[in-house]
Amino acid sequence: MKRISSLFLAIILALIFSLSAVPVSAAVYTPDVELYSQAYMLINLDDANYPVVAQKNQDEKMYPASLTKIVTAMVTLNNVSDLTATTSVSQSAYDVLLGTGAQVAGLKVGETLTIEQLLYLTMVHSACDATEVLAEYVGGSREGFVQMMNDYAASLGCEGTHFVNPDGLHDDDHYTTASDMAKISIDAVQNPTFMNISTTVQYEYNGSNFYHTNLMLRSGYVSYYYQYAKGIKTGSTTEAGYCVITTASKDGYNYLAVVMGAPVIDYNNDGYDEKCSFIDAATLFNWAFNSLKYSTLVQQNEMLDEIVVNDGKDADSVRLVAKTDITAIVPASLDKSTIIIKPQNKPESVSAPISQGDYVCSADIIYGDEVVATVELVAAETVELSTFLKLINGIKAFLGLTAVKIAFLALLLFVVIYASMVYSNYKKKEARRKRRAEAAEESEKRNSYDDDNPLPPPARR
Repeated sequence: MKRISSLFLAIILALIFSLSAVPVSAAVYTPDVELYSQAYMLINLDDANYPVVAQKNQDEKMYPASLTKIVTAMVTLNNVSDLTATTSVSQSAYDVLLGTGAQVAGLKVGETLTIEQLLYLTMVHSACDATEVLAEYVGGSREGFVQMMNDYAASLGCEGTHFVNPDGLHDDDHYTTASDMAKISIDAVQNPTFMNISTTVQYEYNGSNFYHTNLMLRSGYVSYYYQYAKGIKTGSTTEAGYCVITTASKDGYNYLAVVMGAPVIDYNNDGYDEKCSFIDAATLFNWAFNSLKYSTLVQQNEMLDEIVVNDGKDADSVRLVAKTDITAIVPASLDKSTIIIKPQNKPESVSAPISQGDYVCSADIIYGDEVVATVELVAAETVELSTFLKLINGIKAFLGLTAVKIAFLALLLFVVIYASMVYSNYKKKEARRKRRAEAAEESEKRNSYDDDNPLPPPARR
């Protein structure tokens, strides 16, 4: 019955993860609760973009301890198609753990198990001997498998991770970050087989019952039990502190918590020390369930802005509306009237024709100085092209070109100079003509006489 319920949960989570979602940039909040871990992340699993809603020291180098086994399980599942295939415990797989104090399932050299059995022992009981057997079977050798682990992490974009063994026993060169473990876990929870195995609370093998190391799943542990938690893996060493990666679902909300480097303290003041990895995971979940909610921030076709349209027929602007409904995880106390819409990379104008629904730009949805989502802005209506306006504006634009202005000014200057030269020449010719005319008139006065009125002869003295 437990296996059936676990499989049902895995199928439901797989369906959730397969749903398409509007890409958004979610806000990261600071929980107003006391947390003890050195690093943590809380991730929303209901959005296919898996937005982080809370985090601390997510990129700080940490030791993963047995959280490593998530990678071991995923490399196995990605490379073994038949989980009923069998393999035997080798002497080398047995010997490598001698004297380490590692948690084991008590496997004996020569013992034969299926790959599925080894995966259950690895993820439920955190059995290092099962992990070593898987490494040899899948990788051909321990070293070959470790290389596959590192290749797998790199393929997910993990840049702060390096593995040297398949089980998480401490090594200074075996490290990761909360951010990288989140990437690995997000990939893992999308695998139904992984979820079926990692959420199993009790597993029976060879007459023995093995219980999940995540005490949040076990009702007998009053300090840790969290009824909404499922899976996935714990880990602890002196150097790593206490770690847990687990999911929780309540009222339709689903989260993944990555908690690393947690101390042990007397949390309840009852004289007993508690592992704060479980305390912090439950605290993060409760904070999210009580303080955050999904809210529709803008609705499809809601007018959010306006933009100038060039050469538009009967319109010189167009309204910008939300392309889709935008829903995001926000504080339950959010007041929508305080939301700010801030367009990003908005052009000064667009040119007609523009069709209804054409993308123009995006806009940030801001609440309390945090970008809680991003929305695409599209044209609310169609604006046709005005050929006449395009021609007029084209002429204006042409005349407005610097080169055209310079050419026009040069032409105007040429015309002015030419006209000035023509006028100057004209004035000079007129002056010469006038001088010739005056000279001719003066000459005529000197040389001409009147025959009818001759001058009298000069008088004798």
